[in-house]
Amino acid sequence: MFFGSVVQGAIGFALGMIAVPLLVEAGFSLSQAVALTTLAIGIQVLFGAWQLRAHIPWGDIKLAAALRYLTLPIGVLLLLSVESLAAEDMKRLVGLGVLLGALLRGFARSGTVRDLPAAVSIATFCLSGLLQGLVAMGGPPLVLWMTTRAFSARQARAFTMTLFLLNAPVQVALLLFLSRTMSADVLLLALALAPVIYLGTTIGVRVGDRFSKPLLNKAALGVLLLIALNAII
Repeated sequence: MFFGSVVQGAIGFALGMIAVPLLVEAGFSLSQAVALTTLAIGIQVLFGAWQLRAHIPWGDIKLAAALRYLTLPIGVLLLLSVESLAAEDMKRLVGLGVLLGALLRGFARSGTVRDLPAAVSIATFCLSGLLQGLVAMGGPPLVLWMTTRAFSARQARAFTMTLFLLNAPVQVALLLFLSRTMSADVLLLALALAPVIYLGTTIGVRVGDRFSKPLLNKAALGVLLLIALNAII
């Protein structure tokens, strides 16, 4: 959680992509890893979203949040259906999720600002909700979509933070009530880790200020690829 917080503080993404596979590797069930990571990111971005509330692009938020509400439960149900897999198969599944997320993030370069077809936006938000519910990695599709928008840096951060905060309570509640491996202890653990998450984020922000974003993005993607390949192989 500390390592993921450092990376997310530095480049603005990747806590879930780092924490979930490492937690599964450490012996947590997929439900526990996803819930723990979801609540941890919620703690991390809560104050950030409040500070950026004046920059929230509500017009885009409404459609994205609604579609994620529809598909996030499907992702959670898929998670529960695969949770009975053998430990090695579970690790490979999570590794594939990280690999997909890293590849999507790698394609997210600055592009021409344009109005995407409605079907593309709908598919992007649905995929984001599905991946968020399944492996807590709903960010990469959103990042890819935002490369075609005229968002300022603050609007982009406010967009992703607000979407996460709107959906996180639903995801945690579904896991808490539907998963056989979930318990309130896991949620209490996330709260107990709040100081660790805060410290990691603070360090990450300072690291991010000292190095260029392209260099940090390449380093983070390299780490994610190593984690994914380790889980898959």
